[in-house]
Amino acid sequence: MVPGANRTAFVIEDDETADVLRRLLAEHRRAHLPHGADGAQRARAGVGPPVATACRGVTGAGSACYRPDPMLARRLRIALALGIAIATLAGCATRRPAGGSTSKPAAGAPLRVGVAPNSPPFAFRQEGGLVGLEIDFAQELTRALGRPLELRSMEWDDLIRGLGENQIDIIMSGMTITRARQVRVAFSDPYLISALIAVVRRGEAPAYPTAQSVLDTRGSIGVVANTTGERLVRERAPLASISVYQTIRAAIEELRQRRVDAVVHDAAVILSFVSANEAELAPVLHPFDREPLGWGVRHQDDALRTAVNALLARWRTDGTRERILSRWIPYWSRLETEAATQQP
Repeated sequence: MVPGANRTAFVIEDDETADVLRRLLAEHRRAHLPHGADGAQRARAGVGPPVATACRGVTGAGSACYRPDPMLARRLRIALALGIAIATLAGCATRRPAGGSTSKPAAGAPLRVGVAPNSPPFAFRQEGGLVGLEIDFAQELTRALGRPLELRSMEWDDLIRGLGENQIDIIMSGMTITRARQVRVAFSDPYLISALIAVVRRGEAPAYPTAQSVLDTRGSIGVVANTTGERLVRERAPLASISVYQTIRAAIEELRQRRVDAVVHDAAVILSFVSANEAELAPVLHPFDREPLGWGVRHQDDALRTAVNALLARWRTDGTRERILSRWIPYWSRLETEAATQQP
């Protein structure tokens, strides 16, 4: 249906039905033209020359009049109802929900997994391919679901938008479950409880004995855009100047170049960078908060979310979760224990 200011038009795509309607409507207009309508009126109505009929109660030689035909009206109503039904069914057949279909995907359809490939140990490039704990989890997930894995590398800022626009089916990229994100994303149960910590230059580590000492600095703190680290520093470090970067690798490099004094980010990522450069970097091993990490799907994809949660529950008992986490985060159990004592 095409709404208008004073009417509603039905778009009929069936040619035969449309032709019948056009003929009946022409007859209807001709039958309802006023007595003595001139040529201009007939042109506007889209009908041809008048056909004279004798009418009772009309005086004057050569008069022509047109009266409604009850059978014509009935045929018109039937044809209109048929046309409307066809238009409605056609619209229902072709209309799709915004953001993609909510129906169950076809068996064997690839599971499109969105990852930001610049956050070790979650996902990063190595020897031309993607590796990390999220990649291992994605492989286990697709194997259990019986679907091929299709990894899609995206910028961090594009992950949630890409999910909403049906570019990917699930986000698996070390994403913290937050209330703000839950407006746009349906998260799985947490697969890891992490935390935010800071990293500083090793020679300056004694100046930061606690997490609060980092937040009290009057120096510069580096954060990654649109992360919980950025939110925490903006809320709890009022005296610091804040430098925002697109990737954690860029922020760490700025720390090494002495352009910022500390970087706040996810503990697992910070410790991954420290392990690769212990001579220059030192973590402040006091968590700021508790960060539950989960995988994100669209709100309408209840079947996928239910399946993911069922598998995650099984992995907790059969050792799959522990095996993958231990491979990439050897200290994960201690991290969860310490993070559990913090406020989210």
